[in-house]
Amino acid sequence: MRFKAVIWDMDGLLLDTERLSHESWLQACQSLRIEIDEVEFRKIIGMNEPSFRKALHQAIGDRVDVPELVARSDEIYHQKIDRGVPLRKGARVCIEWLSNEGIPQSVATSSRQSLAQKKLGHHDLVCHFHSIVSGDQVTNGKPHPEIFITAAEQMGMEPQDCLAFEDSLHGVHAAAASGARVILVPDLAIHNDQSRGLADEIWESLEQGPEKFQEWLG
Repeated sequence: MRFKAVIWDMDGLLLDTERLSHESWLQACQSLRIEIDEVEFRKIIGMNEPSFRKALHQAIGDRVDVPELVARSDEIYHQKIDRGVPLRKGARVCIEWLSNEGIPQSVATSSRQSLAQKKLGHHDLVCHFHSIVSGDQVTNGKPHPEIFITAAEQMGMEPQDCLAFEDSLHGVHAAAASGARVILVPDLAIHNDQSRGLADEIWESLEQGPEKFQEWLG
């Protein structure tokens, strides 16, 4: 599998943030004395803020004050982020391996730019990326391909020449629609046969990265 550049998702892929987000939603529900099936929150993994607000309104807006729930969840989440976010296994070694080989890398994340910079900056990773394209910098969030197309363009690449790494259903659909070759590394997001079928490969962990990269580029 030949490639010229790599586009990374961030939350749940490079950073082990989905568990923090999931915990924040559940704690917000508890503090507001709301009972919601946690599957509803797993369905929104990978969406940017306008998209997940819309999805929550459609799913639970008839019985929940969605803005209040989002605000409380954000407050709890930011408290967790302030304490630092763990990297997922293999993330640093993949990024540094590609950087040493001179392979351009960008991030395509549904998070806001300020949050992306903060989370990646905690691990001194920002210097390795050509650009960080965030959810507040695009008109259409995942599963629309805009964010991956933008990330490729900013590197001077065609999406077809890029590997796109994702963990979420919405992210896989977005990456595949852009024309990139998709590597799925599942985390908490719910997947189905369609999303798994869109992936060129499915990895258990990013720890497989350096060996695979060497094989593909050798």
